[in-house]
Amino acid sequence: MSDHLPQNAPTTYQGAAADIPVQPGLYPQGTEFAHPLHYVDTAADGSEGAPGRFPGARADRVKEIRYMYKIRAFDPDYAGPEIKEESAPAYANRKGGWIDNGAGWILAGWIEDAGGALRAQTPSELVQCVGCHSGHEPQRETGGHATFQSGVGVTIDGTWAMPRRLPGEAGWGEMTAMGYRAPDDSDAVGTAAYPDPINRAMATGEFAHFLENVVGVSLYGDMPASVEAFLSNTIRAQSGYSADWPALETASAEAYVETQRLRARLLKELTANGAYQDTEGNLVGALLYPPRSSALEAARGYRMVVATQRFDFGKDVFPETPVTFRYFREPETAFAHQDGRPYEVGETVVDRPIDEDRTSLTWGVGIAPTEITDSPDYQPILDYLAEHAGPSR
Repeated sequence: MSDHLPQNAPTTYQGAAADIPVQPGLYPQGTEFAHPLHYVDTAADGSEGAPGRFPGARADRVKEIRYMYKIRAFDPDYAGPEIKEESAPAYANRKGGWIDNGAGWILAGWIEDAGGALRAQTPSELVQCVGCHSGHEPQRETGGHATFQSGVGVTIDGTWAMPRRLPGEAGWGEMTAMGYRAPDDSDAVGTAAYPDPINRAMATGEFAHFLENVVGVSLYGDMPASVEAFLSNTIRAQSGYSADWPALETASAEAYVETQRLRARLLKELTANGAYQDTEGNLVGALLYPPRSSALEAARGYRMVVATQRFDFGKDVFPETPVTFRYFREPETAFAHQDGRPYEVGETVVDRPIDEDRTSLTWGVGIAPTEITDSPDYQPILDYLAEHAGPSR
């Protein structure tokens, strides 16, 4: 981070931190963030007559609340992943539902209990928060013991918020999911009210960059059915593309890799001709929002997690293990199980070899099992709960 501020930039923070000199890219000590996670309501867009109080397809009902408080200064010069110490202790409070992220912040969270009321999250559940909102805290006087360090290494002072300010009057504001507008048809897909935000460093659209590099439109690198349908209808040779959008081949590693390469090329063609934006120049809704049926199905899946209180095993439920969690590697990039057994094509990746090169940024990666299974056993547990439930209240 540069110590020099742009011309005409404020020299101090605002509000309660008005007497603290600005450090570019850092929040002042005492900064607080509160982030409620809502269930999805595809009819909720904040317009007059829409259900609920919130825009952005947010239902009134909250499924989780996340909170951050900056307790000490953070030096970004000590944020490299090569100096992470994953085995160091993490300090947490089970009753209060908070954890020290090792990078100057206290993280807290409240999540639904089996009956739907919010409860404090356990330390093991809060580790998921640390996995993203963290970094490396410079060594203090710790008596020779390492301080906890973790995180994905791509946040700015522990958050993604700082570089995500929308341009112009939109600026900072309430989350609207890119200005979500509900569709007229109850099971159609909504539309966005904003164009693709430009990344100043890359001089390209954020979402265009995402499409061109992830080859998927979810955090798991897979394609939701509604997105798959949009791309299949849009990317056609007769419309000027170099090929039709292909179905994903999983018969062999070679076929899978080749299909993904073709998809990556076609997505670059989609962004190059601007077809990921609608006729108003805004992001295409099909790439961002689910239809009502998909939103309800996601809520039903999440209800299984709530009822079984198995947040430690993840909060997403899939009808089947995503293809990106399965093994499709050509010989030159192949790896085996940790016990030496070769992986079969299409097999769920349950463990990976350990990177033992101490000069590598990924040194030590692979030491833990992935804990991915083909059957999370949510439904049998729900059946058991129903069969052994006491008198209804």
